Amino acid sequence: MANDLPGSYCQNCLTWNPGDRETCVKCGTRLLILAGDQTWEDEPEEAEGGEDLEEHLLERITGLEETLRRVETYLETVSDQLGKLERSEVMLRNGLMALVQEMEQKRQLDAHAFSERWEHLVEENLNLISARELFTRYRARILPIARPKSMSQLKRALLETTALLESADLPGAAQRLGQALPLDPKNYELIFTVASLHEAAQNFEEAESLARKAVGLSPRHFEAWMLLAKLLQELPERADQAIEAMHQAADLRPDDPEPRMMLAELLLEQEDLQGALEAAQEAVARRKDGETLLLLGQVHLARGESALAVPVLKDASAYLPGDLHVREALAEAYLLQDERPKAFAILHELLLQNPGDPQLLLMLDAETHSQLREARDGKPGTQTLLDEAETLLDEDQLESAALLLKRARRKGRSQRLEWLELRLAFLRQPEKTLKAALDFACSDRHPRLCFLALRLVLEHLMAQKREPEIARALDAFLTRHPKSSGAWEAALMRLAYRLMNGQVTEQDLVEVRRLHAHPLPGLEPRARTLLGQYLLALKHHQDVLDLLDPLLEKEPTLINHFQLGAALAGLGEREEARTLLKTGLEADPGDLNESQAKGVRSQIRGLMKELDEPPQP
Repeated sequence: MANDLPGSYCQNCLTWNPGDRETCVKCGTRLLILAGDQTWEDEPEEAEGGEDLEEHLLERITGLEETLRRVETYLETVSDQLGKLERSEVMLRNGLMALVQEMEQKRQLDAHAFSERWEHLVEENLNLISARELFTRYRARILPIARPKSMSQLKRALLETTALLESADLPGAAQRLGQALPLDPKNYELIFTVASLHEAAQNFEEAESLARKAVGLSPRHFEAWMLLAKLLQELPERADQAIEAMHQAADLRPDDPEPRMMLAELLLEQEDLQGALEAAQEAVARRKDGETLLLLGQVHLARGESALAVPVLKDASAYLPGDLHVREALAEAYLLQDERPKAFAILHELLLQNPGDPQLLLMLDAETHSQLREARDGKPGTQTLLDEAETLLDEDQLESAALLLKRARRKGRSQRLEWLELRLAFLRQPEKTLKAALDFACSDRHPRLCFLALRLVLEHLMAQKREPEIARALDAFLTRHPKSSGAWEAALMRLAYRLMNGQVTEQDLVEVRRLHAHPLPGLEPRARTLLGQYLLALKHHQDVLDLLDPLLEKEPTLINHFQLGAALAGLGEREEARTLLKTGLEADPGDLNESQAKGVRSQIRGLMKELDEPPQP
């Protein structure tokens, strides 16, 4: 049988395409078979066998090209979906932040406590989710290279580990899968998976040992090198080994930005600024997003290159709008450029969202950029040690903190080290260290560190009611650092102490009004509460009404109910005062701690009891 029409068959779907078409009429595949007369011959010549082979190869190549095109289309679709998810994430995060700010402004939420609790829960959940995802991904690699004799026992171990992870028992999952290691001691995928679970469960020594074993058995295991680098970078004395591991990982995957980002962060800590710059630039070249741009901006800041840091951080802010770390770095860049109004505008905004944040207040009070870095980070190589020592001091683990501070001192002294050493000495022997703390508070060190030293002194003196010494300490600090954030807080502390001891005067009220009119960003409620208490103490009841009545609907807190109810009672509005005070007993404590809230409720009950008594004629 013969076909006299010119044309060709599609090598993909075998559809006949008449004429001189270049693409298939059915599937659109580009035709590589030459068009022409197609005939069926009973006895093909031997030479046509070679042509058939070439035609078959062309069909295969075209099929592969079509598959590649489909994969590219699929990846483009996935990329579009990821972009939509990222935009949705930004919208969700911004919406959540707006909701938190609105609730915080209405005194329906403690934003700081919410942030701490949120971060703690997110960290726990992300850690567990990450461990589950990693185990799911890598357990499929374990069995194909397992010894046949251990196959059934390995399957059982994997099933039991899965069940433990589903029940959120991360340490148990790591232990159970680790029991399977003797069954197949050279299965590097099994070893790596157990190491990752131990790392997620914070068994770092065991994780490091297993990660080293994994890279020893499989030197091209990228994930194992990354895990080893992550574990080693937390140990300052093993920084060289961590850098080597990061280089190994970067060589195995030249297009992956993650090892270069880790390398840039570690080199930045080690003060190898040129190496950090090169690594950060390589990371941005491979993936330009908020995370990589923030890292590059931080490297420029460390190098003192504010002119380069500002545009990079602005780009990062476009990827991560409203992100605390990006905005904080941008404020630091403006400080380095001596554009203080721009820096303070950012810090004001951030402090409203994060009242009392210690890092933001350090930046707010910094007189120079070098002073900021010395008070915040310490000397090269000491930041990790000082961070850990500060955490130990917060937990009253004084001996462990002392050992870390000794190690940090060998690397070089800094204002931050001096502050932590003073704090350690004061916690051990407050009376003997009192003069040293006062001298520190009135020194030319960073004003925020000076205030922290003053607060140690004041808390000690106030507990013992040593009023003349309290006044001298406050006056000396306010004279030395009159324009610092600590000056505002110190003045508020002095006025609160005078109120507590019943020594208020009209002149004190003038000072409280001044502090309320010019509050430290984010701490306006604290000044308003003190102003309300002063107005009540001096019987300016109408002023209390004018201050709090417009705010009660937005901020229905315990203290606002009490102050407003007391003012109404003072004005003779007994029924209205009683109703308001009764509602206040169930109101939100706001910024008050548990003991303070208990004291205010006790005062409300006492005032209600007075209101229940018949008025005196």
